[in-house]
Amino acid sequence: MLPRFYAPDLDPNHDIVTLSPDEAHHLTRVLRLGPGAEVSVFDGRGTEFRARVEDAVRDSVSLRLLERVFPPPSLAVRTVVVQAVLKGDSMDDAIRDATMMGAEAIEPVITAHTDVKASFIKRPETLDRWRRVALAAVKQCRRATLPEVEPPREFSEWLASPSGAMKLIFVEPTAKVAVTTLKAALEYHVPTRAEVLLGPEGGWSQEELEAAIAIGCVPVTLGPLTLRAESMPVAALAALAAVWQV
Repeated sequence: MLPRFYAPDLDPNHDIVTLSPDEAHHLTRVLRLGPGAEVSVFDGRGTEFRARVEDAVRDSVSLRLLERVFPPPSLAVRTVVVQAVLKGDSMDDAIRDATMMGAEAIEPVITAHTDVKASFIKRPETLDRWRRVALAAVKQCRRATLPEVEPPREFSEWLASPSGAMKLIFVEPTAKVAVTTLKAALEYHVPTRAEVLLGPEGGWSQEELEAAIAIGCVPVTLGPLTLRAESMPVAALAALAAVWQV
């Protein structure tokens, strides 16, 4: 498989595309590619081309577009992952896996049991890191659409701006709310858009659960076992894909 590079300014009507300094550095310094090498280049919005390196000097690389590549299609159900911020590398894992499972967007939220300082979460460098993680995952899984990783906000703020999408809040088996299985809740309904709420290591607080249910979130569970928080993006999105057959 050809190495892939991200070029948001890719224009199919032009034969040449220039890589950003970061992408050019990766091509020349990490992969040690030069003129004549074949690669793939995508714009993050669904367009991808096979290309050939025309010029490569340090952090300046231009590619010649050769032919259109048709990557795997996006999921039929547009899925937004509302992810409670996790500790350390676990948040990177969650963003990587949500991206690889086809999430259209990832919205980090700060919850009552989030065990990370809000001042660290809201640093611009933190959001930049999460977006780099998503981009690396897109390159690896060969999707051509880059999910938007939104700036983190308080969960109460997220609750105050409800959308018309189906909302599923995944809860731990010990949660003190009436829950249902995904199959029972979704077997006969495939939405066009869904928001999937995934909690932190300590789970949702009772107040958060009640507030989420009040705005229309449906509490669901994957069964009687308690999964690690960073495992939930894969487990939840895989289960949804199986139920919706998408």
